[in-house]
Amino acid sequence: LACAAYAMICQSFDTPSHARIWLFALIGVCALATVFLTRPIRSARRCVAVIWIPAILMRMVLLPVAPSDDVNRYLWEGKLVAQGLSPYEYTADAETWRPHRDDYWSQMNHKDKPTAYPPLTEIIFGAVSSVAYHPISFKLLFVAADLFTLAGVLVLLRQRGMALAFAGFYAFNPVVLIAYAAEAHFDSLMAALVWALVAHTGGRVRWAVALASMATGIKWITLPLIPFFATKRLVQGAAISIVVLFVPALFFWQTLPELVEGLFQFGATRSFNGPIYESLLWLGLPRFASTVLVGGCLGGIIVWRWFCRERSGLDGHIRWILGALIVLSPTVHLWYLAWILPFVCIRPTMPWLMFSLTGGGYFFVWINAAEGGWILHTWQQWFFWGPFGLACIYELWSTRGCVVFPLVRPEKEQKRVARFVRAEASVAVVVPTLNVERHIEEALASVTAQSWPVTEVIVVDAGSTDRTINIAKKIDSSLRIIKSERGRGQQIAAGIEAADADWVVILHADAVLDPDSVGQVMAAVRHNPDAVGGALGQRFDDEQAELLPIELLNDMRALFTRTAFGDQVQFFHRRMAICYELMPKQPLMEDVESSWRVRECGGFLFLGQPASVSHRRWRAKDWLKRFALVMRLVARYRAARLRSRAAASSLSVEMYAEYYKQRK
Repeated sequence: LACAAYAMICQSFDTPSHARIWLFALIGVCALATVFLTRPIRSARRCVAVIWIPAILMRMVLLPVAPSDDVNRYLWEGKLVAQGLSPYEYTADAETWRPHRDDYWSQMNHKDKPTAYPPLTEIIFGAVSSVAYHPISFKLLFVAADLFTLAGVLVLLRQRGMALAFAGFYAFNPVVLIAYAAEAHFDSLMAALVWALVAHTGGRVRWAVALASMATGIKWITLPLIPFFATKRLVQGAAISIVVLFVPALFFWQTLPELVEGLFQFGATRSFNGPIYESLLWLGLPRFASTVLVGGCLGGIIVWRWFCRERSGLDGHIRWILGALIVLSPTVHLWYLAWILPFVCIRPTMPWLMFSLTGGGYFFVWINAAEGGWILHTWQQWFFWGPFGLACIYELWSTRGCVVFPLVRPEKEQKRVARFVRAEASVAVVVPTLNVERHIEEALASVTAQSWPVTEVIVVDAGSTDRTINIAKKIDSSLRIIKSERGRGQQIAAGIEAADADWVVILHADAVLDPDSVGQVMAAVRHNPDAVGGALGQRFDDEQAELLPIELLNDMRALFTRTAFGDQVQFFHRRMAICYELMPKQPLMEDVESSWRVRECGGFLFLGQPASVSHRRWRAKDWLKRFALVMRLVARYRAARLRSRAAASSLSVEMYAEYYKQRK
């Protein structure tokens, strides 16, 4: 409905309306809510119903929106290419092209500027224009490429054990919907980059390099990424890339020098909405100096990512380099944000998703243009960029800078992770218990039913006086039972120390794992070498309406602030957990504290693959009272933690008595 309202308001691409800005934000709110409120997607049929059908319907609703005036250039230059002419040879306003002028030419922008589109892009423009010389032909192609990107995102999420619902961060994102279905920008053809990552993940390096090179043939910005796909096969990768880029260039061989000139003019003589570049100009730096400075920063980031290429997954390098290109670019249009969103889906973070709400601030430019100036005022740029900047600051502060420089696992472990296959990974499941005879049987049964073999199951008991231990032994005679002092933090820490495995999954006795849960954890950590720990997620075993806000807040907190509760099924890299004391030996808030310690190592993962958890502590009659209690305790603990870890640990003992007194 929000998309339909947007389509009704935007009778032209430059409609000067405040409603566009707020409808953009409304679409973003609906998109985020859809992702977090979606039940787990376990089948292809459910994926079609929850992801594909809504995504296609939204794009169909937006198709009638008048496209951007950039489409006029696509059409007109495509016509030239179809006639065997080179759009690089002269600018569009040259007298040479007078016989080829038409209505689309008259509606083009920047006729005096040389074109900077790559040869492969121009060939695609020519092919489309020769089939149907109408804007709708380009819209349909770009939406098809957009949906092809969505398909790649779903494959990547499945490969990494992540929730398929995270694809909604792309499928329903207003940036994507408006950039491609409404305004018809050709950047959606960069779908090849997503599928290059799919190929690389599957070990098909040559295909990965070829697809990444095709993406470069669509948009120059992906050129720095090609070596990251080749890694140890740089010579072979270079040869493949040269062939893929060289063949389309043959069609325009004699006019390629003009293309180079067009690239220079585009990158060095124009600027709009670039946060860093515009700030440098505002400080008084000359344009040339500003260009050199941001270019040097971008080069430094690329070199830095190259030298730490073994410490992070390839998708991490893609996010860093594309993100740097966006932030450092002299010109940043709304649709540029769509470049990075497919890769944000597989490692969702708050900063980039903030644009789902604030990106509509870009449309202030049309309101200003109607008043005589094609600009964004300073406060409007703050509206656009401010929340992103604040979220970046929060990321740096909350991770103590380790989001940029994550701690490294031991060298032997790094080499092992780089090549480990299913049979090599070892996982222990630790279950802390205390008088849980009503739930322990179902919890342990879910562990034995895992599709990924669990190396050992350790029950850490704090002195149960019921049948908990007897039931546990009956379910699995091979499990280990160890004793610990009372307090979940003490119990879990004892279990981690006793385990003999690479990874440890912490399962509360009143939770039930999905059969693929451990396999999903292993898939996630395999593709994220910087991962130290994280959480799966949780859903209550009873669908009461009042429990929905709890589930929603839990997921959003875990994803955006890297803070998980224990019933969200935490997991840890065992050696790092022991080395950095990731699990504190304290009776309460051990889950919150351990999450913060993991994120301070830089490698927290939230998979969004929920376990089923008993709702017995959230009875309908007093769930609000319990919610207030939990929020009050977390706030007090947060305040103490800001002072020191020791202060927080001391407070946890005091809060333990208060918490269990309130529960009674």
